[in-house]
Amino acid sequence: MRRLIGNNRKTSPGGRLRRRARPTWLAPVARWGAVAVLLTGIGGTVGWAIETGQVGAVWSTTVDGANRIAADAGLAVDDVLVTGRQETDPMMLLDVVGVERGTSILSLDLDAIRERVSALPWVKSARVERHLPDTLFIALTERRPMALWQRHGKLALVDEDGVVISDRKLGRFGALPIIIGEGAPERARDTIAMLASEPDLLARVRALTWIGERRWTVRLDDLQGGGIDVQLPENGAAAAWTQLGTMERDHGVLKRDVMIVDLRIPNQLIVRVTPAAAERATAPGKNT
Repeated sequence: MRRLIGNNRKTSPGGRLRRRARPTWLAPVARWGAVAVLLTGIGGTVGWAIETGQVGAVWSTTVDGANRIAADAGLAVDDVLVTGRQETDPMMLLDVVGVERGTSILSLDLDAIRERVSALPWVKSARVERHLPDTLFIALTERRPMALWQRHGKLALVDEDGVVISDRKLGRFGALPIIIGEGAPERARDTIAMLASEPDLLARVRALTWIGERRWTVRLDDLQGGGIDVQLPENGAAAAWTQLGTMERDHGVLKRDVMIVDLRIPNQLIVRVTPAAAERATAPGKNT
């Protein structure tokens, strides 16, 4: 839990709050007594305004006065407490919350605050509550980075729903896979989960390209620092990926100067090797 606005009351040299001694029961009685008076006053004022036809003219003045009474009674914002914040910038969060210390807590538009907070790049959802007498409580659910989306030569961080989070300061997310192609972010979550069924292969995944809005090509690291393109089928991609994992464990098919592995034909694995490997294989004295 993060406190974004803290208590700044004056303290004695020993660190304790300085206040006049008074019975502990007096503060809540005074506070809720003031609220009762406030509500009674509002009711009477609104009734008078209706009778005289001056609702519009009276209402704003009445609300302002009610908020001042509430604040004077101790129902004023003193703390903003936040849970779930890891990536959201605290100063940006405070700016969109837009609440100053001393504001009547009863005057806050919680729905409006929630909408503004939910619009922040890292925020997936937010819950905003009054914790009387003086605390605004905000619970954040932040987005979980899934991949880096390459589009028009630029990278952007996207979450599991395919929502773009940010295109700045992406260095610390360099271990995430790169996804390429229009519509790729919305489809990548299920595909990455499928690739995780073969952990050794997943550790070598560098990028996924969405081809023709119907299938994926997966780029793997090879032992020479280059790449191997694994062409998955439009249908049955999970079975084809499992087949590749089994062939790699049993026969090391990805350790043979491979450029492309074509899995688009069911129950078949077609391999294309590098030109250098093909030249060695056809050199005089080599069995073909």
